[in-house]
Amino acid sequence: MQPMKLTARELMCLRAVVNAGSARASEIATIVSTPRPHVSRVLRSLEDKGFVRTKKAGLSKIVAMSETKHATLCRKLLLEFGHMRFEELLSGTCLEVLSAICSLTLSNRREIAQAASVSERSVALVLEKLKRVGIVQKTASTYGVSPRFQTLKEFVVEYRRYMNQRIAQGFASDAVVLWECNTEFIIESKEPQAKNGFQPTGVSSFARFGIPLIAPKSYFFYSSAKRLKLEDVILHSLLLPERKLLPTLLVWRKQEKAMNVQYLKARAERYGATELVREILAYFASEGQERASILPPWGEFVLRAQEYGML
Repeated sequence: MQPMKLTARELMCLRAVVNAGSARASEIATIVSTPRPHVSRVLRSLEDKGFVRTKKAGLSKIVAMSETKHATLCRKLLLEFGHMRFEELLSGTCLEVLSAICSLTLSNRREIAQAASVSERSVALVLEKLKRVGIVQKTASTYGVSPRFQTLKEFVVEYRRYMNQRIAQGFASDAVVLWECNTEFIIESKEPQAKNGFQPTGVSSFARFGIPLIAPKSYFFYSSAKRLKLEDVILHSLLLPERKLLPTLLVWRKQEKAMNVQYLKARAERYGATELVREILAYFASEGQERASILPPWGEFVLRAQEYGML
């Protein structure tokens, strides 16, 4: 998992490029009072992260901000809050902490530390400095970014999205991110084999639980989780856009005695899928009498369940 970090020197160079519009590496070195070789390394890192682009100008290179969405938002942020020392505020683990806060409903330091994969002490230090300048606030027992810093929130979200897409492209050139939440995301690809921290999920993993399906593409989940549980696989199938719920209902019914419903509900709340889980539970409890519009008629479900020898 690639860390979403910027160093103080990277932020200083970004500010210099933003203020100048475009500049040679030697000019940036002068602005930030840093030796040219160090600045060259920093600029290569920023180019690799999608923040800047370079072009030849004789024996020199001209550096300018990239046209990626996160770079555009970074430029807007630095211009909008030119008086703030983001070199100190956003360096180190700060962006990891902000990414977790922007993506999830988190109520304490321990939850933030787990979501950001940093220590609780690091979280405490980051929160202290960000609360001091009004970037982070806690309302209704939940941490969030102040509305005044909406541009910062948008930048953090887009930078995370960029990093996730890079990881997905490293898995397969045709990989498309269908759903994401901070460092976790689901991709669709024609690649048949799991690798590089990706695990089969959704319909691609239903065969593990007794419902084999044939699909033209595969679905994979990326996170630090060791092995996905039944409940994870079911939930992931609910998170996908243009989802077909009948296969999910078949797996659910076939494995309902082995399912930990409380765990499923907790994970659904984490990802904002609580209402859909509630609707499916009501659907089964009422044998289709209480049916949300996205769920199939009970007769259609029964027919397919019989095909799998379940009823």
